Amino acid sequence: MTEIETKQLFEKAVEEYSDMITGLCLVRLGNRHDAEDCYQNTFLKLFKNKEMLTEEPEYLKSWLIRVAINECKNRFRFLSRHKTEPLTFADDCSIEMEDRTLLDTVMTLPEKYREVIYLFYYAGYSVLELASILDSKENTIKSRLKRGREMLKEILTDKEEKEVII
Repeated sequence: MTEIETKQLFEKAVEEYSDMITGLCLVRLGNRHDAEDCYQNTFLKLFKNKEMLTEEPEYLKSWLIRVAINECKNRFRFLSRHKTEPLTFADDCSIEMEDRTLLDTVMTLPEKYREVIYLFYYAGYSVLELASILDSKENTIKSRLKRGREMLKEILTDKEEKEVII
C-alpha cells in the first residue's frame, strides 16, 4: 500500500469514527479536554498501526473503541495520581437541548451503566457486539442495560415530579 493510499484510508477512518470515539471518551471521562487527549491518542495509535486500516470496517470500529476505552482507563489512572479539579460536562457536546438533557442524565450514572447505554443507544451496537468489545458476557451487558434504563427512568421521573411541584 502506498503512502497516499494509507493517508486516504486514515483520513476516511478519522472522518467516519471521529464522532463516535469523541462521544465515548466524553461519556467515560466527563469533560472535553480529557476526551480530546484520549481521542488523539486513539487515532495516533491507529496511525502507528497502519495495517489496521485494511481491516474490515466493523473490526476497525471495534478496535478503535477498545483502544479508546483503554486510553480512558489510562487517563483515569493518571488523574487518580494527580490532583485536579473536575470540569463540567454541560457545554462539552454540540447536541440539541432535549438530547443534551438526556445525555447529562446518562452522565450521572455509574460508569459501567453509562458506557453500555452510550454504546447501545448512541453508537448503535448490539448486545452481542458490546459483549465482544467490552470483553463481558452477553447477560452482563443485558443486566447493565436494564439497570441503567431503570436508573434513568427513576432519575427522569423524579425530575418531572419536582418540575410539576414547582
